Amino acid sequence: MEIKDIKQKITDEISKTEEVIKEYKELSKPIEPDCAIGRVSRMDAINNKSVVEASLRQAESKLRNLQRVFLN
Repeated sequence: MEIKDIKQKITDEISKTEEVIKEYKELSKPIEPDCAIGRVSRMDAINNKSVVEASLRQAESKLRNLQRVFLN
């Protein structure tokens, strides 16, 4: 595989990862206390938010690593 092809794959993966990060940031917005959802639903939403935030951190780490590889 040529360096040009590898750089293109890294660039594509960076773009995909940036899109995923945007989605995760949207999903991890704070849950407003005045939302009309039940207590159990709110607890479920808080739990889901924690999972999304962990995924966001992983995606951001992946992006940093991809950018580091691309720039070297």
